[in-house]
Amino acid sequence: MVRSQRLFSSIGPVVAVVVFLAGAGHAFAAGDSTCWGGSISSGAYSNLSIAGACTVDAGSVNVEHNLTVLPGASLVAITGGAGQVTSSDLTVGGNLDVKANAVLVLGCEPIFYPCANDPDQVVGTFSTKHSVGGNLTAENALSVLVHHSTIGRNISVDGGGGGISSCSQSLAVLGGAPPYGDFEDLMVGGNIIITGWHSCWLGMLRDHVMHNVNFEDNATGDPDGNEMANNSIGGNLNCSGNTPLPQIGDSGGGLSTVFGRANGQCNNPKLVH
Repeated sequence: MVRSQRLFSSIGPVVAVVVFLAGAGHAFAAGDSTCWGGSISSGAYSNLSIAGACTVDAGSVNVEHNLTVLPGASLVAITGGAGQVTSSDLTVGGNLDVKANAVLVLGCEPIFYPCANDPDQVVGTFSTKHSVGGNLTAENALSVLVHHSTIGRNISVDGGGGGISSCSQSLAVLGGAPPYGDFEDLMVGGNIIITGWHSCWLGMLRDHVMHNVNFEDNATGDPDGNEMANNSIGGNLNCSGNTPLPQIGDSGGGLSTVFGRANGQCNNPKLVH
């Protein structure tokens, strides 16, 4: 299996079609709202819950407090913009929480993960500008993909991923790709903690993390999983119990820079400076 942008980045256009067909429900006036499926209307919300297959593709959505992707639901936000085309951006003032068996696909960018609406699906020019003011958390989620986004505080992933045998699965919301986890081109104001993720693949590439990264007890069915490359980590990088070992793999990337200490499995000159 090859790295995420070659295997999985082509899912964007399919995702848009699949989720659109899943429901035509639109949201909502300002206040606490629940999306049961389809496009989320642009505008402001106090708190927002995702209970079906929902997309941010009809203009920008601003959630003043918290956004929750409920168990088994999905939120896809990969409609970008460039030049005269305005992106559908998601801004969450508080926390974004992804519950058990839920799917989050947040953010798109040229080359590494082209936007669903980009005319060029090979290289692309469109991108999104998503931001979460607080924490992004996931508890036993099925798939979490985050690209080109700003997270004000911490990213915390605890369990999930569908299991190491999931490479044979095909998820409609991912355009037929298996479950996986991916964190690329992020600005994170706090820590990244990924623990107990068991999936087909997991990657952490080109992220800027102000504090620490804990990467522990993660396993992938793809032997090229647990990829790390070109990250900048302001604190420590702590790695233990991961199978396979954290690696640059076939990403084509370079060493990550750790300004604190690289510990455990990540104390490796082939992985970090």
